[in-house]
Parts: sequence; structure tokens; C-alpha cells
Amino acid sequence: MNSVAEKSPAAPGRSWRDIRQEVKPVAMSRKGRSRRRLEWFKVSTLCTLLAGGAWGTYVVVHSWGTDRAALATAAHSEPVREIALITQGGVLTKKWVSEVLALPKGASLMALDLGALKGKLLMKGQVKVAVLTRNFPDTLVVTLQERTPVARLQVTEGGDTKQLLVARDGAVYDGFNYDRQILATLPWLDKEGIRVVKTSHGYEPIANMTDVADLLAMAQMEAPHLYRGWLIVSLARLEARDEIVVKAQDIPEIVFSRKRDYRRQIAQLDYVVDKVQEGVAEPALLSVNLSLDGQVPVKMRNTPDDLAKLSPTNFSLQPSQRKSKRDL
Repeated sequence: MNSVAEKSPAAPGRSWRDIRQEVKPVAMSRKGRSRRRLEWFKVSTLCTLLAGGAWGTYVVVHSWGTDRAALATAAHSEPVREIALITQGGVLTKKWVSEVLALPKGASLMALDLGALKGKLLMKGQVKVAVLTRNFPDTLVVTLQERTPVARLQVTEGGDTKQLLVARDGAVYDGFNYDRQILATLPWLDKEGIRVVKTSHGYEPIANMTDVADLLAMAQMEAPHLYRGWLIVSLARLEARDEIVVKAQDIPEIVFSRKRDYRRQIAQLDYVVDKVQEGVAEPALLSVNLSLDGQVPVKMRNTPDDLAKLSPTNFSLQPSQRKSKRDL
């Protein structure tokens, strides 16, 4: 019997999803656990150090900004035992600096307010530049640049007459420790044409002193024999006419112009004085005006009869051959 056997239905198929996935993890070894604990310890220590450093930095910055003196005193409590003075060509002394600074007894070097101490020194007009530095552990170094006087000034204060000094930049100040013989060679400033104003820290500077200082320096260098006889310098005409008037021992009035070369004017003055002395034994000049270009007006003490006796060859304002090398 040809019969076809009926196929039984296929059993349902199985998938990998039907496989149970639960696998019990292998327990970590003792060495692994030690390594993990060590790593966590290192990370914790690093974080702690970073936090501590940040906090320390904040404390230092905050303390420096709010109480520098306290922080400095805590850092260095050594009191100042010495003041070292450095000044090139100056006349101020360590004793003078100590008296002006007047440091508190037992003051520590770091606690000093260098800005305030510098201000004390600059209030004295004789000091032009002051630099203060700390030299640990206990020395304050003071470096000074001093002014040099070019003229003298006489003022009356409280019924008393006193001498003041004037520097090239116009600063007016009481001179300390200068040689009296050197000061005696300085000319006086005529109070006419200048204003001496006293302030809480000294005196206001005198204007236009640079022009005067240039003239005086040139006279000292080119004709010291003439400069020694200069007694008074007037600035009364300087603003209006650009003229500086000098009263000398033998010549009551010498007029200079700040618009002309000082060396040339001094050479012309020297020439005129020499020519007059050749013809007249006694001082004969009343005025010499060097402010004009190309001519030098001169006033004489002598009478017309005395002047008539002088031959033109003995008194001429034109340069002679003997003095042709001068800058006229």
C-alpha cells in the first residue's frame, strides 16, 4: 500500500536568546583590592594637597592686601640697626638723614613705610631724588641725588633775615653742610621780578632759573675772572624782554639776552672790559648791553673830556688781532 506517511509538525526551534546569561563574576583577588585602595588613597591625598595649597595662597594674598605691616612684622622682626647713606658728590651726612627720617625706636625693617620716608627726604629741597631699599636683616640703604645751588636768596621771616639757596631747576631750600667759602662765591638773586612763596613743605620753585643757571655756568667756565665779580642777578626783565641783568663789582649793569648765545656775549663782555682797562686805569664802565646782535652799547663813567683823550686805537669795540681767536 502506497501511502505517504504524514510528516509530523516540526518542533519549535531554539534561539541563543533562550540561553541563560547569568554568569557569576569571578571574585577580585586580594592584590587587586589592595591596588584599588592604593589608587584611591593617592587620588585623595592629591586632592587634599591641592585644596590646602589653594587655601594657603588665598590666606597669604588676603593677609598681604589687608595687613601688610602685620605680615611683614611676622616674617621679619629684626629692628633697624643701621642706616647706610649713598650720595655722589653730595654734602649731606648719615646723621642728617637719621634725624630727618626719625625712625621709631625698635622699628623692624619690613614694617617701615618706605614711601612715607622718601617723602620726608624730598620735603627737604636739597634732595632731588631719594631711593630707599631694605638690606636684610637690619640695614636701611638710602641713596640720594642732591641739588647744587647756583645762586643765593635773602628773605625775611618773622622779623629775621635768612639766606636761602636756589638750584638750577628753581628749587628754593635751606642749605645744609655747604662750605661757606663756596657759598660766598654765589651771586645773589634780586627779589625784584621773582616771587618767594612759602608753602607747608618749603618754598615754591622760582621760574626761569634754567636760563640764569646756563648763563652763570658759562661765565664760570669761559671767564672765571669776570664771574668772580658778579654780585647780583636780576630776572625783572626776563619775562617781558628776555633779558638777564647782572650787577658786577666794577660794572653796575650788564645786560644779557637769553635769545643769544651766552658764550658769544661773555666773549664780547671780556673784550670790552679789556679794551676799557687799556685806556683807563680806574673802573670806567657804567653799563654794557650785550642783548643786541651786531653792536654793544656801552655807558662810561668818564666825562667827555676824559673820553676825548682816548685814541680810537686804544678803545674800539671791534676785535683786535690779538684776540681774533675768541668767539665774537
